Amino acid sequence: MMNPPPHFTPLIAALEQLGPHDHLCSIYENQQEHLAVAISFIQVGLSRGEKCVCIADDEKLRDIREALQAQGIDVDCAIASKSLVWATKEQAYLKRGSLELDWIVSFWKEATELAISEGFSALRAIDEREWVLEGALGFEHWMKYESRLTHSLSQSKCLALCQYNRRLFPPELILEVIRTHPIVVCGNTVCRNFYHVPPDEFPDNDNPARDVDRLLNNIREQERVESALREKQEELRRTREILVDDISQRKRAEEELRRSEMYLAEGQRLSHTGSWARNVSSEEVFWSQETFRIFGLDSEKAKPSYRTFLERIHPDDRPLVQQTVDTASHEKKVWELDYRIVLPDLSTKHVHAVGHPVVNEYGDLIEYLGTVMDVTDQQQGRAALEKAFDEIKTLKDQLHRENLVLREQIDQLWMFEEIVGSSPALQGVLSRLARVAPADSTVLIMGDTGTGKELVARAIHKRSQRSARAFVSVNCAAVPPSLIASELFGHEKGAFTGAQQRRLGRFELAEGGTIFLDEIGDLPVAAQIALLRVLQEREFERVGGSHPISADVRVIAATNRNLHAAIAAGTFRLDLFYRLSVFPIELPPLRERKEDIPMLLEYFTKRYASRLGKNIKHVDKRTLELFQSYDWPGNVRELQNVIERSVILCDGEVLA
Repeated sequence: MMNPPPHFTPLIAALEQLGPHDHLCSIYENQQEHLAVAISFIQVGLSRGEKCVCIADDEKLRDIREALQAQGIDVDCAIASKSLVWATKEQAYLKRGSLELDWIVSFWKEATELAISEGFSALRAIDEREWVLEGALGFEHWMKYESRLTHSLSQSKCLALCQYNRRLFPPELILEVIRTHPIVVCGNTVCRNFYHVPPDEFPDNDNPARDVDRLLNNIREQERVESALREKQEELRRTREILVDDISQRKRAEEELRRSEMYLAEGQRLSHTGSWARNVSSEEVFWSQETFRIFGLDSEKAKPSYRTFLERIHPDDRPLVQQTVDTASHEKKVWELDYRIVLPDLSTKHVHAVGHPVVNEYGDLIEYLGTVMDVTDQQQGRAALEKAFDEIKTLKDQLHRENLVLREQIDQLWMFEEIVGSSPALQGVLSRLARVAPADSTVLIMGDTGTGKELVARAIHKRSQRSARAFVSVNCAAVPPSLIASELFGHEKGAFTGAQQRRLGRFELAEGGTIFLDEIGDLPVAAQIALLRVLQEREFERVGGSHPISADVRVIAATNRNLHAAIAAGTFRLDLFYRLSVFPIELPPLRERKEDIPMLLEYFTKRYASRLGKNIKHVDKRTLELFQSYDWPGNVRELQNVIERSVILCDGEVLA
């Protein structure tokens, strides 16, 4: 059903207050009033699930049908469902062509019972009474019928509307009509009838005693009304005094409000914070003066709108702002954003805005209230601070790397002097070392455990152009396979369980310097691929990262394994071997350069004796012969350990 026009609404609202037992009359002046009451009466009945019976001649029924259809009511559907029934006076009031009042009363009683049995909540009848003027029944008898109908309706679920044209009926008859109906409709007004005569009194109009009682009752009612009027006048006087006092208080409140608004505006100006409101249905927008200033608009010339707000936002930030505001509005949630706005002079401001939803008692979103703060100064200060932090972090990282390298160099500085010996085999190694050190080529050092591979690597670094930068050593066999990639290349925060912060890898720590990969033969295949990329493309990615990092690092690798056998077994990549062995250096085992043992014995004896505070002047000849006759499978490292143990046990000036 369509909503009624505005001028129908008060009438419909009044008719909806009526119960299923009421009897009312409509006194109308013209066709428009007639149809307004009839259509409203039927509309209310259909909306309540009542059966509506309309009694009139064919012309009137046609007018009512057109008016109902104009209100969006499907008349044919209503008729088909028996919700709406057309009837003529002959069908409703004539029995075998004549009027019988008793039959008519019983007819409406049976019609009501039938409607209830059909599933309707009540019966609603509307009758145009012009046909009464035809004189088929005396008007006095008809009024008695109207009075009886009031009594009958009070005992059934039937509501009846009788319509009388004031232009056709004489005034004295209209008065009788009013007397017989407890409710009267006049224009858009529906009211209880003060002049209604109850059914049990109406037939006895000639009873003087009853008329006197009614007159006295009317006088008493008039006195009651006048008394109530006097009370209302006194109440009005008191209300006027209260109103005057309220006006004075309101003026004071308005003055306080103006003062508060002034303080608020000044506070917003000083804090660069504006307030705003936006009605989500009407799109009406309110901005405070400070909001106008932040957006670079004149409050006297520009009218704020959501479109104005969006046009000021930086094009790069606009999609995010629209999406955030739309999503929050749909979910009725608070939103908070940082974005940029572009002013007419093309300057840019940074703002921080917050929007808070306001809903009614039904949970419907009414409007958004919020603030917008000019944070340009804070943003610029934050950017400068972040830049300073980045510079400090860069310096800190550099100091950390240099400190780490320095500590390693200090801890192992003495090892540079351990390349001791004059044998041809060692001199050949030192010759190759001197040739390759100034170059930036990758070096692969091969030799048994304990032959001094790291000493050679450090010597190459010390004599290279990278000697002023870091030398970082990594033992590939000592790092678990699952962590070797993180150890070499670093990882981002959250890259794996336990990665609570970003960590620099060894390649980054060695930036500009040298990285020594000891036990390269134990490197997992996955890490070999990443290392191959570093050697080929000079770049890598942190674990969990997506941005390549350039690598300016010289790589020196070492192994005690047979890499050719590992390549054949598929545990070491051939292409990586070729990349690493640009300049291979083979270190001879100690058993192949036994002529260096006396020099090594003397060197290590002096070192450990000095550390332990002992004065050992020379080595026993027998001891020297024993040292030279042994094959030293652990090479120099084993020799070093034996000498240290011997010095500890020595109590005199001769090591024996």
